[in-house]
Amino acid sequence: MNKEYRLNLYLSYAHALSDSAHIIFGLTLYFVSDNLDINILTMGFIYNLSSILRGISGVFAGILSDKSNFLYWIILFATLSTLGCLILSISNNTNIFTIGIIILAIGSGIYHPVGLSAITKFTVNPGKSFGYHGLGGAIGISLAPWFFINISSTYSWQIAYLLYGFLTLPIIFIYFDKEVRNLTYTKPTTKNSKEYNLYINIKKSYPIYLFASLKDFSISGLLLMLAAFINTSIMNQWQNIIDINFHTSIISSLIIIMGGFGSFIGGNLDSNKNRKYILIISCLISGLLFIIVFNHLNYLIIIFSLISFLMSFSDPSLGNWLGNTIPKRMQGTSFALMYGSGQIVGSFSGSLAGIIVNNYNTITYFKILSIPLILASLLIIIMYPKSKKIIKHF
Repeated sequence: MNKEYRLNLYLSYAHALSDSAHIIFGLTLYFVSDNLDINILTMGFIYNLSSILRGISGVFAGILSDKSNFLYWIILFATLSTLGCLILSISNNTNIFTIGIIILAIGSGIYHPVGLSAITKFTVNPGKSFGYHGLGGAIGISLAPWFFINISSTYSWQIAYLLYGFLTLPIIFIYFDKEVRNLTYTKPTTKNSKEYNLYINIKKSYPIYLFASLKDFSISGLLLMLAAFINTSIMNQWQNIIDINFHTSIISSLIIIMGGFGSFIGGNLDSNKNRKYILIISCLISGLLFIIVFNHLNYLIIIFSLISFLMSFSDPSLGNWLGNTIPKRMQGTSFALMYGSGQIVGSFSGSLAGIIVNNYNTITYFKILSIPLILASLLIIIMYPKSKKIIKHF
């Protein structure tokens, strides 16, 4: 097993758990809300706060990973995630729950900018590596509904968090793989190389951050309300179903796993010629699909599956776009800025959910999620009329 393959294996497992941590709040929302008597508006604000802190922790971790061994940050991600879950497992009021969620958010926020920049720095074919990485993340995130919803309904949501905390801890063993610990850049970096540059050209990179933020707002909003919406819809529309939570977990998993297939296929199709069109089509069609949602569960399972596939379809292209734009020595910082801005902007989908669902309904909220995606596709169309501008800048 060569060292690049092992790196992809480690990162895919870490990605699976990190992505799971991003949707745990939504999966346990209705269990926690009922158990601790927290209304949807308050839950939305807690999500907003924790996601902002997740984004901030990602920014700092990504920047510092350019100046130190990325493995230290992977280990910190695992340690804080486990600690947050241990606190959540003993939560019996809103304050302790909020503290646990914040620590889990800070820990899980560390992974993405560090892991993504490791791929662009240390792999020969980052497009395929992003594809495998995305698939690993999607497998973890698709199992999360089954894991959290069923354990929460059978035992308690506290037990679900406790077991998840034990799963994050083994990530620390990545440090003991000497081959991975001593990885070097895939391309030589000398003072005469543009890749040696120690600055980020904001003028050329800000469209990437803006595109990612718009997209993250919509995907965060979907994943936040997906399980709760499906659970309520099954109760109202499928009268003969007995085990509602089990069916909620299976349907949520099927929808989310479509994102894994989208990421894997998108990673293999990404190229200099296709990148612009992958970015445009994925967001534009997803946005249009959100517009036509209505309250019929059978129909929405298909629509949400397509949206999940399409929004993840452009993830490898987005990562490669940023990787080709920023010098390797600054890619931890650049991914940190992309991830941080996406998480901070996406966090406000929680507050929006609390306001819209509290005053209108979830379908109206889903329709609003179409707006950022359509704007993201228009951004690419207007700013990059020629495909070559979206390939390589530095």
